[in-house]
Amino acid sequence: MSENENTENESKFFKFPNGAPSNQMMNAVTHAGNLDEFAHRIEANSHSTQLDFYEDKNNKMSQKVVYNTDNTETTITLDNVDLFSKSKKPVKKILTYTLVKLSQANIYENPSDDIKLSFPLQDLVDLGSYSSPATARQAFNQAMNPLTSIKVSAILKDRKEQHAVTDNKIEVLFTGAEIKKGIVNIYLNKRVNWQLFALQYFSLLPKTYFSLSDNAADCLLNLSILARKRISDIKKNGYFNLGFRTIQTILDLPDENKTKNPGRDIKEAILNALEEINRTNEDDLHIEPVFNPNGNIIQFLDDGYAKITLRNQFENYFLELADRKNAKIEQTMKKREELKDRARVKALADKMKENNIQ
Repeated sequence: MSENENTENESKFFKFPNGAPSNQMMNAVTHAGNLDEFAHRIEANSHSTQLDFYEDKNNKMSQKVVYNTDNTETTITLDNVDLFSKSKKPVKKILTYTLVKLSQANIYENPSDDIKLSFPLQDLVDLGSYSSPATARQAFNQAMNPLTSIKVSAILKDRKEQHAVTDNKIEVLFTGAEIKKGIVNIYLNKRVNWQLFALQYFSLLPKTYFSLSDNAADCLLNLSILARKRISDIKKNGYFNLGFRTIQTILDLPDENKTKNPGRDIKEAILNALEEINRTNEDDLHIEPVFNPNGNIIQFLDDGYAKITLRNQFENYFLELADRKNAKIEQTMKKREELKDRARVKALADKMKENNIQ
């Protein structure tokens, strides 16, 4: 067992990959069966992400989404959406734990063989996802086919060049999965650059995620991922906000105009999920729902938000990230000023030389 794994065993948190391609893959899997509505909501609510949805005319079960941001372009294809829809709960929990184990693995570049991630099936019981090894085994058997059918193509962009995450145009992520003598083995495709796909940035995920109800778990995972993007707010204010419209999208809750009981189906679903997270993580975070109790469902969604305050180790992790980011920015600005100073000195020297010649 590595030192990293030992540290995580003693902690209330897992280190969780937080790269754009892996986050976008998680979104596609989480919203399988509702990808067209999800894409529409992302387009309406996001100023920085474009998400296009495609359905195969010859195979209604095959769907794909294409994410475009300033820095990434990611295509996720799900060949049999019905598999994901029928096994959504085990797929999400087991995929999340697979990414946790990925964060602990020492993935090197250009491996000659597919990479194997292994963990005891008992882990899923100990974390509270399942009541016994038998139910965990049943859930994993349900999740195997969907997991091994996720296909991804991704490009990371910077100012100078583009970096391909996959060797070919599109690749399956997981080439195989099995249980042997109580040990889960999941095989990672060697033609995927796992460093670029998932292992450049990390967040913290409370271990309670695995024992929560679907809505609370989805909400907790997303706020953990979002916290990294909001480190400036955490540093400045001690909290960050998550709008109820965004939570409606995260939880695949119905459109307020398409349900007869939006108070139960939307408002209560959001508030209950937040209350469950509060109850199970009271030492590490606090969520305060902010909304007008006399407002209608439109006002609740458009104006309401969750004020998320992190505490203790959870807060310290992101404060340290903020400090490192600020230090990096300051270092970059200092280097730019030094280059400008050198350019000024050179220009002055050239001018003096030119004047002497004349």
